[in-house]
Amino acid sequence: MKKKFGQNFLINQSIVKKIIEASNINLNDNILEIGPGDGVLTKEIIKKKPNKFIALEIDRSLINKLDILFDKKKNYELIFGDAIKFDESTKFSKNFKIISNLPYNISLPLLIKWIDQLKKLPFANKMILMFQKEVAERILANTDSKKYGRISILCSCFYHVKKIIDVDKNDFFPIPKVNSTVLSFDILKKSKIDIASIEFLKKISFELFNNRRKKLKKKIQSLFSDDIIRHNQLDKLYDLRAENLTVDTFCKLALLLKKTKTASI
Repeated sequence: MKKKFGQNFLINQSIVKKIIEASNINLNDNILEIGPGDGVLTKEIIKKKPNKFIALEIDRSLINKLDILFDKKKNYELIFGDAIKFDESTKFSKNFKIISNLPYNISLPLLIKWIDQLKKLPFANKMILMFQKEVAERILANTDSKKYGRISILCSCFYHVKKIIDVDKNDFFPIPKVNSTVLSFDILKKSKIDIASIEFLKKISFELFNNRRKKLKKKIQSLFSDDIIRHNQLDKLYDLRAENLTVDTFCKLALLLKKTKTASI
């Protein structure tokens, strides 16, 4: 195990059980596990006999612990590589579930990558992911909260997110400096915005949450013409801050921005 990979291995079996229960694995499922580590979750996933199982690990020093779990198992594969660079479509032809005790240092980049994956097939229709507790709180945050931000909006547009369980830092080895939280992500039957518009949602949320304590008047005036502001009554947002805007409002602004950019091409 190498420190540079930011790995902390789960040692509490009751937490492992909770994660597996929340995953609701059946025989037809295709599963991706990121960072199997010493195999504590991997063993339980295999016991559930999913249709297909890919485990992706970056640390080759763990090969002896993991290789034996995959020996001669059809449709089950251990891959050593970087999860950020991994192309899920090379191993899955159908939608899949992701189960992972995510390395803290890449948890948000991975989550955003998987949201972007919704633009094409296949994609993750369910994810059971463990985050640093503070990051999980940001993902779950609602309007008018100081923790509400871009990641709260991106996630809630495409997934129903709920907390499964908090995990104490002493449930890991080596012991990290912070506690963790397991979240479940279930794909919405109807997303709150077309996935093709996600780049505009990213842009508008970035622009409005930049200097998040400032009111929005100048920012809205810089992004939209007077005609668009007047026609859509955006002046009503002038005295608000980004954290006061609902997800639906962000989606509306993203589509207006898309329309503006498209018209200018």
